[in-house]
Amino acid sequence: MSTADAGREIDAAEVVADAVLAIPEVADLHGGQFGEVGTYLPGRRITGVVVDENSCAVHISVHYPADVRSVAERVRAVVARLVDVPVNVTVGDLSTSGYLPDVSESAVTEPATVTDIAPNIREGN
Repeated sequence: MSTADAGREIDAAEVVADAVLAIPEVADLHGGQFGEVGTYLPGRRITGVVVDENSCAVHISVHYPADVRSVAERVRAVVARLVDVPVNVTVGDLSTSGYLPDVSESAVTEPATVTDIAPNIREGN
């Protein structure tokens, strides 16, 4: 790997991290169970992003109650525009602080009954 290649990896990791953190449903980048996911830069570390010549790994924490799958898909789509390798998104945690979801009247629905959710289950049993 040349110095230019290493420079692109570093720049790519920084750009990916900034783009991912700009998504409102993303609470933070996640370092993995033991802090193993990250890119080391001179004097600092970008937690949760690893970009190499074969893939891009992005580990995130998602604000609850955002839909985890749609957030992961959005992260993948944003990052795919920035790198020329396959993007793997891992949701490592949910965060319950600092996020206010859209609770407009159009988003509010009537509470579901048990039979709406699971028609084979009878209420009261």
